[in-house]
Amino acid sequence: MKLLNRLFHGPAWLTFFFMGLAAGGFTLCSINLLSLFQANFNLIATYGAMAAFDGGILQLVELTAWGYLALAFYVVFKGCLDGLLHRIHKARE
Repeated sequence: MKLLNRLFHGPAWLTFFFMGLAAGGFTLCSINLLSLFQANFNLIATYGAMAAFDGGILQLVELTAWGYLALAFYVVFKGCLDGLLHRIHKARE
């Protein structure tokens, strides 16, 4: 929690830097994720258990992990954004 607090409410340049890294990480993790999920689902729906046992289930688990990693990057991005906006609102007062 200390790390996240320092990241979100630390120096503005550090928060902005990690906000950019998180946006890039989110983009890289989520690019074509929906189309890959659809292709995996269509493969398993078409070929059934044979496709599932030949790697379809493993691929589905990997895609789910990529989705959760993208979600983690998004949460870091939103935390940095809230920290920066809090500073701006505090400075206006």
